[in-house]
Amino acid sequence: MLSLGRKDFPSPRDNLAGALDHALRHFVQKPGKIVDLRSRVFPLVDEIRINLDGAKLDSPPLQAKVVGETQLAFEAALVTVSGRAISVRGVPLALRVEMRDVVFNKGADANGDAVLVLHQVREGHLVLSSAQLAVEEAIARIGGESARLHGIHLEQVRLAMRARSRRSLAADLEIWARKFFGRATINIYAQLDVSNDFVAKISQLRCRGDGKLGSFACAALQPFFEKMLEKSVPLKSLPFLGDLLLRDIRVAVADTIDLTIDFGSGQS
Repeated sequence: MLSLGRKDFPSPRDNLAGALDHALRHFVQKPGKIVDLRSRVFPLVDEIRINLDGAKLDSPPLQAKVVGETQLAFEAALVTVSGRAISVRGVPLALRVEMRDVVFNKGADANGDAVLVLHQVREGHLVLSSAQLAVEEAIARIGGESARLHGIHLEQVRLAMRARSRRSLAADLEIWARKFFGRATINIYAQLDVSNDFVAKISQLRCRGDGKLGSFACAALQPFFEKMLEKSVPLKSLPFLGDLLLRDIRVAVADTIDLTIDFGSGQS
């Protein structure tokens, strides 16, 4: 659901593409045009193309809530999203979305602002990609900021990820750390599995460190690890899906990590 930030729902005469562009800019930083819409006979739209190439997303989009019933806004034969070289909170990613035979509804939130609702999709695919090196650099940057609060400097970080199966991902993280004159190597192993019911859970999370500094770091991480091992995330309830069904999810790893999500309306 996307709040359009206006009371009335735009028609082609009011530039629907411009309204969508304006709404997306509340959480997307990008110069130039974002939305391109082609329609010969509204409310039948031939194609909506959303260009997020080079965009920065520092905050997640707020999920608008519709009050009352919704009604048909328009239908689109094809909706595509291109997000090459985007940055999500400083992490480089690539995003690709394709949806066919899409039905959008319209409604209003508690403030009376128009809300666009993704109601039906015959077939949808979302692919998220990130280079292993980019993830490694993000871990070094974010982990380094936290470590410095405890007087620890991360000298080097090495990450190796692999797919154990189409729904299982393993990661080996090696960290060289220094505190004053003491140095240590810390090795962390993590495994994430997605069940046949599309529930994601960290099944393994281990830490091994040499010397006093390494032992201290692993001991400090242990309570956090225990909490993470207790958690599970039902992917069927991902916010962007709404009432749509998650049909499949799979991961592939080479120089990049690729996560593919298939979704749509009706039976899977």
